[in-house]
Amino acid sequence: MKKLPPGWVQTSIGAIADLINGRAFKPSDWGTKGLPIIRIQNLNRRDTPFNYFQGEVDEKHLVRDGDLLFAWSGTPGTSFGAHIWRGPESVLNQHIFNVRVDPKAINREFFRAAINHTLDQQIAKAHGGAGLRHVTKAAFEATPIMLPPLAEQNRIVERLNAYELRIAAIRSSLNEAGVAVERGRSSLLAAAYDLSLLPSGKAYSSTDKAQVVSVADIALSIAYGSSAKSAPTGKVVVLRMGNIQRGELDWTDLVFTSDEKEIDRYLLKPGDVLFNRTNGSPQLVGKTAVYHGEKPAIHAGYLIRIRCAERVLPDYLSYCINSPAGREYCFAVRSDSAGQSNINAKKLAAFQLQCPSLKEQQVIVDLVRSGMRRLATGEAAIAQAFQMLERLSARMIEEALTGRLSTNHSSDEPASMQLDRLMAMKQKPKIRILTRRIGAKSMKRTVLEILQEAKVPVSAQQVAELYGIKEGAAPEEVEPFYAELRALEQEGRLIAEPFKDDAGMKLGDRLQLKAAG
Repeated sequence: MKKLPPGWVQTSIGAIADLINGRAFKPSDWGTKGLPIIRIQNLNRRDTPFNYFQGEVDEKHLVRDGDLLFAWSGTPGTSFGAHIWRGPESVLNQHIFNVRVDPKAINREFFRAAINHTLDQQIAKAHGGAGLRHVTKAAFEATPIMLPPLAEQNRIVERLNAYELRIAAIRSSLNEAGVAVERGRSSLLAAAYDLSLLPSGKAYSSTDKAQVVSVADIALSIAYGSSAKSAPTGKVVVLRMGNIQRGELDWTDLVFTSDEKEIDRYLLKPGDVLFNRTNGSPQLVGKTAVYHGEKPAIHAGYLIRIRCAERVLPDYLSYCINSPAGREYCFAVRSDSAGQSNINAKKLAAFQLQCPSLKEQQVIVDLVRSGMRRLATGEAAIAQAFQMLERLSARMIEEALTGRLSTNHSSDEPASMQLDRLMAMKQKPKIRILTRRIGAKSMKRTVLEILQEAKVPVSAQQVAELYGIKEGAAPEEVEPFYAELRALEQEGRLIAEPFKDDAGMKLGDRLQLKAAG
């Protein structure tokens, strides 16, 4: 066990929180009106549309702004996690706990960070397979937590929020740098296509100085790939659409074939241009790369192979097809069917480009390669910066949640005293809140109904809370409550017993109904 900072206490999630699971809605319950239903995807992706429910809702399933929620089922790394709800009053779906704590002892933002700091533990003890797992309530409740005094929780949250603002600013700058890299790639390919990449004074000012050709004009052959099944191992690589990434061939996720007939028919030659003719994304259909003979390979059926004539360099052709003009052409001529975008060989053959001399094509190819290498170096630096930022963020959270941010104050009330009060409160009789909603209406219980259900003495303050009176309520909201109390007292049905502290000071009254005589 880690050494605790002064004033801190070792406890568990279950010792300081009550967990309320969401309601098991059926698809037939969903609608377009009523209260929003909070599902796990609404927590992980705030732009996810809501389903709605219009009907009777148990009070315990209602979620209000500021509630702490924990998604305990789903895919490790994406679904699990604690969130502070920032939104309208809603209904909680199953597979999510409403983690209810006493705000006088627990800062919800601190508790959210503390819970998320245990996610690796939660996932390790989750039940189910690798794709879909769930954390049991008992395991979640037993998870150990280091709890600081409330004042220090507040200081830790303030410090972490300040750090997060700085990290968010850095992350935004890195994202902008990543966008600039993508713009650089696009601009480089655009300049290759319109020949403006050629050295000053040698660029073509109009297409009549450089012959405009179609792919059909500069191709020796255009051929579809193999439709035969591939295997995890074999003699020859089968290149698929996933192997074309950012204008280059990616050799990390490969399948193979040992079928001699397929190999003889589809074996690629260095300089063959591979065009992705079918893709689930309209933005990606038409992506292109050049095979340079890295490994013996054939091409699969979703690729078209272009074998170039001597008058065009394969890399120059690939750059032109991957240019903004080429992408626009592919997007315009594609046909969509069954969720797939397709471009046939005839449409590919009709794509037009300028065809300067081989020497000038080589100049363009060399400049694009050089520019792409520099952009790739910048992109790698951005990725490394993101990794360093994530490590820094994790380290800050680790230090904050273990008391190493120098936020300790000796004058703080020890967390052990807060924990004692929490444990005492958890021993009090709990009364199920039956307030329900039908559409936008509420049905409140009377004081009589609350006391009938309690069956044990209940503090007047607790009865008021169950009645629906909130702190700071206006006199006209409180008066009906007292009117009901007075009526019960006048009828001789109410017993009010005072309770005191250790010094004999009256703290309040406990209420209960007289037994029927």
